[in-house]
Formats: sequence, C-alpha cells, structure tokens
Amino acid sequence: MRRTGISLATSVLTAFYAVFSLLPARRRIVCVSRQSDSDPIDFQLIKEYCARREPAWEVVILAKQLHSPAAYLFEMIRQVYYIATSRAVALDSYCIVVGLLHDRIKVPVIQIWHSLGNMKRFGYTAFGTDEGHSEATARLMHMHEGYDAIAISSMSFADEFAAAFNANKSKLFEAPLPRVDLLLSEGHRTRQREAILAAYSQLRERETIVYCPTFRKQPAANEAEAAQALIDAVDFNQFNFVYKPHPVSKQVIDDPRVITIPCDQFDALFVADYIISDYSTVIYEAGLLDLPIYLYAYDWNSYREKRGLTIDFENDVPALFTADPRAIADAIEAGSFDHAAYAAFTAANVALPAEGSCTKRICEAIIAAEKQRHN
Repeated sequence: MRRTGISLATSVLTAFYAVFSLLPARRRIVCVSRQSDSDPIDFQLIKEYCARREPAWEVVILAKQLHSPAAYLFEMIRQVYYIATSRAVALDSYCIVVGLLHDRIKVPVIQIWHSLGNMKRFGYTAFGTDEGHSEATARLMHMHEGYDAIAISSMSFADEFAAAFNANKSKLFEAPLPRVDLLLSEGHRTRQREAILAAYSQLRERETIVYCPTFRKQPAANEAEAAQALIDAVDFNQFNFVYKPHPVSKQVIDDPRVITIPCDQFDALFVADYIISDYSTVIYEAGLLDLPIYLYAYDWNSYREKRGLTIDFENDVPALFTADPRAIADAIEAGSFDHAAYAAFTAANVALPAEGSCTKRICEAIIAAEKQRHN
C-alpha cells in the first residue's frame, strides 16, 4: 500500500513538473525548508546577499512544516512549480519533492542542512535507532537523493556526513551556514541583545543563563523532573534563567522564575552570559559567541543508545558534562570554563572561510553549480 501511494505521488508530481518545465525559467534560486513555517534565517541571508549581488538573483523561500500530509500536497505542487521555473534549488532538510523527482530535476540541487557542525547520526546512518527513520520508507522516498552538492561546516567530519547522505565525498564542500556571519558580527550581537532586553527588561538586573536542550523524538521519562532539578539549583538572586525551546520541541517549562523566549521571536543566545545545553549543535554556536557552555546529560545512558552519536561528548567536548545540576550551578558561579580549549574545539568543527562571508561562500557555490550544469 505504501509503495503504491508513493508511486502514485511520484507520477502526479512528475506530470506537474513536465507541465511547469514548459514555462520560462527565471534567474532565481528557490529555497525549500520543512524546518518551520517561517523563513529560516539562513535562507533570509541568502536572499539578501543575492539581491545585492551583481548580477542580482531572485530568491524565493518556501518554508512549511508537514503538519498534515493531505494539506501538504498543495505545498508540494507549489514547490514543483518553483523548482521547474528556477535555475537552482537550495534545501536545509530532506525535501519530499526533490527525493521523489531526484532523477528528473534539471537544475542543480544544493543541500546546506540546518545544523551547524556534526555530532549525531542522521539520515542513512540513523537507520535502526529509535530517533532515526525507517530504512524501507527512506529508500522508497529516495531520501537525500538528487543532490549536486552538500555544504559541510568542516571537512574534518566528511566521512560521517557523506555516510549520512549516502553520497560520495566529492559532493561535499566546506561552507558553514550563513547564520555564522550573524554570530560573528559584533554589531548584530549588540542589536539583538538590546532588542531582547527591551522586550524582557527584567533580564537587565542579573547575568543570564540560557537553557537550550536538543529535540528528542521520544522525550526522556525524567525530562520534566530533570528540568525542575536544574532550575532549583540556580541562585535566582544572582542569575536569570531563560529557556530557549527547540523549534519543534513540545517541552514546556512552567515555572514563574523561568522566562521562555520562543525561537521565532528572538534568538536567546544573544542575551546569554552562560549556556546550558546537552547534545545540541548549539554547542558550536556557543563557541562562536565565546560563551561558557555546560552540558546537562540527565538522560545520557538512554539517549546515546536511542540516537547514535558521532562524537564522544564525555571526552571530545572541553566542557563540563554531567547529570548533576548542582555541579553545573557551582561551575557557573565559580566561572569554571576553559575558553582557549573550547575555541580550538569550535575551530575544528566550524571552518571559517579565509576571505569573504559564510553567506557569500554558499551563495557563490549555488550559482557556480548552476553555471556548471548549463555549460
């Protein structure tokens, strides 16, 4: 039944693609995301750069999560139209349309992925884990097929990335995500911090700890209990405590002492003086911001079995890694953090371009792929 449904969907999308391909193609890049219903910042930066470029390129962003398969069908047809009438495609996640039409799309498709750095198994390396996809379904859907190039923030983990995308390493190119430019911009950081402080004036009174746990497909049984234990360990006479939920997480922290700042409102990292995370790529963003980071591994034993990891958190990350919230609170109060060691760790996972911006690097790679395809 599943195979029949996928075959039918492929036939319908192929027919629409054939019709739309009769229309003239524009000098346009279409950026497709299933990560959120609002335009991802990486795609916004690509759009701004391409508008300033000479010659300029139009950029259309199609961002929509898959809430309902039936309703998403109309979005997929919209995606087919823009793919057929644009000169390049950029993705930050798996795109169903690209997968199903992988051998029919006539323009280059560049995958920039949505996570900075690498630490977890995903895609083809996550088959058989509780947090991964079904191998049978993934292969039927041609998951991650049809890519001309794949951006990676450091070639130091090229083997892991190539395996996750089931791709030849020759398709990888080193280019951190565009949002790295914002993390490195002192002016942007200052503006964002002031905007957050204007909206949450109570944060001006003390230093701020930002808690940003990773998304868990299957929440840990002790998730709420662990979060409360962490909050109770904080000295609220000295610190603010901000919760930065993952964009697709359902976890809610209901404590009057905690300020929750949704991701679609502000990036709470810009108001942080200290960051507490766990197994999230936020650890690389914290490194670029030169912020002390502490890893709260309250479900370490179960998570590493469910998810599958590509780095040894206990030994590879030069930060406190513990299930004890009191130990984290004590380390923050003592100012215990090795900035030099952490900077070296970040540099190994996020290779900044020798010249120009990260946004420029990715945009020019997309445009170069389009020129190469049509030469």
